[in-house]
Amino acid sequence: MEKVEIIKMGINGEGIAYVNHKPVFIKGAFPKETAEIEITEDNDRYTKAAATKIVKESEERRKPLCSHADSCGACALSAMDHKAQCHWKKELLVEALEKYGNVSRDLVREVHSDHRERGYRTQCKMPVQTVDKKLVSGLYEAGTNHFHPVDSCIVQDETLEKTRLAILNILNKAGFPSYNQKTKSGLRYIVVRTLNGKSQCTLITGKDIIKEDIIDKIMHIDGVVSLFQSINTMRNATDIFGSACRKLAGADYLTCMINDIEISLSPRAFFQLNAKQAEELYRMAVNKIDPCDTLVEAYCGVGAMSLMAHEKAQQIIGIESIEDAAKDAQYNAERNGIDKVQFMCADAADGLNNVLSEKEVDTLLVDPPRSGMDERMLETILSSTIKKIIYISCNPATLAKNLKVLKKDYQVVTVIPFDLFPDTPHIEAIAVLQRNGTFSKKKSRRRKYKRKKKA
Repeated sequence: MEKVEIIKMGINGEGIAYVNHKPVFIKGAFPKETAEIEITEDNDRYTKAAATKIVKESEERRKPLCSHADSCGACALSAMDHKAQCHWKKELLVEALEKYGNVSRDLVREVHSDHRERGYRTQCKMPVQTVDKKLVSGLYEAGTNHFHPVDSCIVQDETLEKTRLAILNILNKAGFPSYNQKTKSGLRYIVVRTLNGKSQCTLITGKDIIKEDIIDKIMHIDGVVSLFQSINTMRNATDIFGSACRKLAGADYLTCMINDIEISLSPRAFFQLNAKQAEELYRMAVNKIDPCDTLVEAYCGVGAMSLMAHEKAQQIIGIESIEDAAKDAQYNAERNGIDKVQFMCADAADGLNNVLSEKEVDTLLVDPPRSGMDERMLETILSSTIKKIIYISCNPATLAKNLKVLKKDYQVVTVIPFDLFPDTPHIEAIAVLQRNGTFSKKKSRRRKYKRKKKA
């Protein structure tokens, strides 16, 4: 056994200590703690270890809110005080920006926090297995194929949880099996999205025909407005959805209001999992858009921000690669009577190139996946005359790497962190960039005055 002091937090919420100048990643330990550890993996550049005993606890440690905290692992920070969570999440963001993007910590603001640690998550996509002859949904422990049943999840919306468990109860009574790769039949995943007490449900199955009595019973669950089925028989599928979602009963869309804009969502459409905090995030991003002629939103999803920004530009074009989401976005524009916003289904770089071939773009709003913007997208932006970029990121490392490339022609003005997922190490951020030489004289004078005063 070796005793170490935990210095900082890793991107997965683990504690980091140093032994002979090599980082040791320790699951279950937090910064400011002393722990006895047992080495589980030793590599040339780093070591992994388990904390066998916390010798000195941090004042930031607390009793976890969830009974599954130790076994599930999905909420790695559940034993850390919420204020401390925000501090260490900001440090993760700052460290990534400094290390990979050479972006000063002085540009990073304080975290906009969601103080709700229960019931904030509005969608679940949970694998299903048979345990003790009973269908159960749960999670796979990080980095393993070990399935952990979850009978309750405190971070998920209360109505969502009741709906998930009610569906499983109906399927169990009907004798519906869990998925079997050999027979290519059975329930593989259960997907439930709940907004304002209304639930949209999707069953990811093999080549099963879901009986009418099962459909009828699910549709009679309080709050359920629609039921869909998607067939997925791929052995190692990266996307849990398989075939196009087929509506079995109910409404085509689940709707919600975002800043007086009605948003309709089909089952596969991406929408932030913390709807309340997403509204604050979107409002801040839109607020950073200056009045302009042409605004483009790439990776626009169902078009929420484009529609929220409809008074900011003479023309707005949204680009989305997932066909269902692009159709939802156009439907949302029509539903809200906003004709100056148009959407296209295209790869982000291809779509932006097409727009730039016909007109100048003043402002670009982007919300890419965790992998960030690819090389083609970055090259397209750098070869353009786009003056301002508002970049929403869910991954500090890829944000920093993208910013490093964009800094050839742009200056990072500010970075605004948002906590959408309490009890987890995940942090979102809005980065605002301005093309070099396009700052207003008023802003330039203000920066010059501040430098002079500081000197």
